[in-house]
Amino acid sequence: MENLPVEVIGNILSRLGAAREVVIASATCRKWREAFRKHLHSLSFNSNDWPVFRDLLTSRLEILITQTIFQTTGLQGLTILMDDVDEFSASTVIAWLMYTRESLRRLYYNVRTSPNLNILDICGRHKLEMLSLAHNTIIGVEPNYQRFFLPHFAFPELYAQVSVELSSPTLKTIYVEAISLDKFILEADSLEDMHLKDCALEQFELIGKGTLKRFSN
Repeated sequence: MENLPVEVIGNILSRLGAAREVVIASATCRKWREAFRKHLHSLSFNSNDWPVFRDLLTSRLEILITQTIFQTTGLQGLTILMDDVDEFSASTVIAWLMYTRESLRRLYYNVRTSPNLNILDICGRHKLEMLSLAHNTIIGVEPNYQRFFLPHFAFPELYAQVSVELSSPTLKTIYVEAISLDKFILEADSLEDMHLKDCALEQFELIGKGTLKRFSN
């Protein structure tokens, strides 16, 4: 194993995914620690992978995640799924996103932040391609994504009536669940898959070039 290129070791660690397993494996020797720091491209913090996460104080969990992320460079995939955590501090989540946004392509995140945080404002103008988001509010989106998965796509409650217009020449897949809008206009020339689940839309308009292959609701 010591003869493996450090890039290959980085790929091995990335396939492990779970943060605890990655940290343990990277402690094997200097070369594996280097792979963890410089060549790890996927990292996952999931309470289903390690039940101890559920027993940690939120502040301690934030520190643990921060210390682990900040040891890496060039993360492309980041998963933070903590079903038993009420909320993270917005300032802490901002630090994670600011640190990774130049390389981050895939983000899976399901913890509320206090105060609320628009994640797309921070990393949406960079390399993000896939976003799986729950328990957060998205107020606006930039038209440069290929795929959305937004189980709780929410809008500010202060608006009694809401109209939303999204435009993207490259968007291929969109998944929207449990939203209520007066008007939803989607302009997407490359859209192939569209999923609207439990949505109440008074008016919906799709503007495209006939590329849609699959639609479900």
